Amino acid sequence: MTKLTTDFKIDHNENRGIYYEETKRCIIYAPMHETIEDLLKTIDHEVYHHCFTVLEETEDMDEDQEERLIFNLQWAEIAC
Repeated sequence: MTKLTTDFKIDHNENRGIYYEETKRCIIYAPMHETIEDLLKTIDHEVYHHCFTVLEETEDMDEDQEERLIFNLQWAEIAC
C-alpha cells in the first residue's frame, strides 16, 4: 500500500490543490475555497490522482483522461 501525505497551506496560490506523484504528497490551499464542501471536493480530487497513480501500474491513462474521469466521479451523484 502506498501512503499519501496531505498538507494544508494557508497561503494563496493559483492552484486549489496539487498532487506530487514523485513524493506521494498533495497540498491543499485552504484560502482558495469558499465552502467546506468545496474544500472536500478538492481533497477528493487530489486523492483520486493518487489512487490512479497507484493503479497505473497496469493501466495507461493520460492527464486529460484522468481529469475527465475525476470530474465524472465527483459529479456522478448530481447527474443521477
